[in-house]
Amino acid sequence: MKANRTIWEDEEAIKSSQFDDGGWCRRQKNGGKGRRVKKKQYFCVMDEITRYLELLRFSLDDDAPVPPSVHDIDWDKLYAFARQQTVDTTYWHGIERLDRLGILKLSEETVLTWMARVKKVEKKNRLTYEKAAWVWRNFQREGFRSCVLKGQGNSLLYPTPWMRPPGDIDIWVEGGDDKVIAYVDSVVPGFRRLYHHIEFISAGKGADKVPIEVHYRPSWMSNPVHNHRLQKWFVDHSDACFSNKQEEWGFCVPTFEFNCIFLLAHLYAHLLREGVGLRHVVDYHYLLVRHAGKPRPTERELRHLGLFKIAQALMWVLQHVLGTRSELLLCAPDERLGRLLMREILEGGNFGKWDERALGGTPHSALQRNLRVAKRDLQLLRYFPSECLCEPIFRIYHFFWRMKHRRG
Repeated sequence: MKANRTIWEDEEAIKSSQFDDGGWCRRQKNGGKGRRVKKKQYFCVMDEITRYLELLRFSLDDDAPVPPSVHDIDWDKLYAFARQQTVDTTYWHGIERLDRLGILKLSEETVLTWMARVKKVEKKNRLTYEKAAWVWRNFQREGFRSCVLKGQGNSLLYPTPWMRPPGDIDIWVEGGDDKVIAYVDSVVPGFRRLYHHIEFISAGKGADKVPIEVHYRPSWMSNPVHNHRLQKWFVDHSDACFSNKQEEWGFCVPTFEFNCIFLLAHLYAHLLREGVGLRHVVDYHYLLVRHAGKPRPTERELRHLGLFKIAQALMWVLQHVLGTRSELLLCAPDERLGRLLMREILEGGNFGKWDERALGGTPHSALQRNLRVAKRDLQLLRYFPSECLCEPIFRIYHFFWRMKHRRG
């Protein structure tokens, strides 16, 4: 399909292709090598993490009582933890409530640090909403139905639309991989393409650039049977998403029913391949809270799509860590899987960037990425055997898929 390049030109800007003391991790840095945390130190750290999680629970529920441990929190360390998990602005919601109740007075320096971060997130959100609407309109003009996934769609679930730290713009475009890739190549050729999305131009200029990822598949799974079912499920529910326009914001977002499955599959992919953070869990908490009373996916449907075990794990974290009410959950929680998920969240932080178990931290080369995924497969094999055993097979399939769709 021939693209109308002029609608993209004014925004076109091509992309150029800590918590160092170990904190809540089981290993700490020591001259570049990991070492075990002493037992006494480990439990002290876990006590500290417990206080952080109690405050997060308080921040998510305006009716929750003030946690007794709030006076024992080290606010500088909490800020570092919150940034690692990308939930710093969620904590600010709770800090503001503490201030209104007159329970806690923070130092001016601490307040200014948090406020600066909150204002920065709000400014970036306003820009990202604007660019998301611009991208959606352009695809609409070109004859493509689309909807905005994850980021700005999830932000609308929060108490205020400026509260969630934004990332890329992920837009799901109807048409399948061949048609969408051909269109993107006709706008700007040569962008990196993967099984589920192709990178696109960055909306905006300079420091205000927002990367765009164009999805022809919202997510995927390594197990070929489950992946086939999941892709069919996405197509069957696509009409409702492509017509679910939020008039105030100027773009379509997924429906509640779609997000229940999609965000679960997305979290599952992050757990198995990169790392998952508390932001993913908070997103799901607000999804369930904002749609209380609506029908949930059934256990049979979750099992059919291969998502039942990860749903059980997530429901345990939601109920026992974030305090999500039991009547909002999708299924009965599983403590064993839930504790595993929570451990992975605390070990790695958002996108697994802080995981000391990873091979040298965030991987950069293809070899490092493949070794890291293989290592995670071995670590999680006994919990999620279906996905972990099929992942090497999918990697081979993905290699040939990329050869077929290689850059022109």
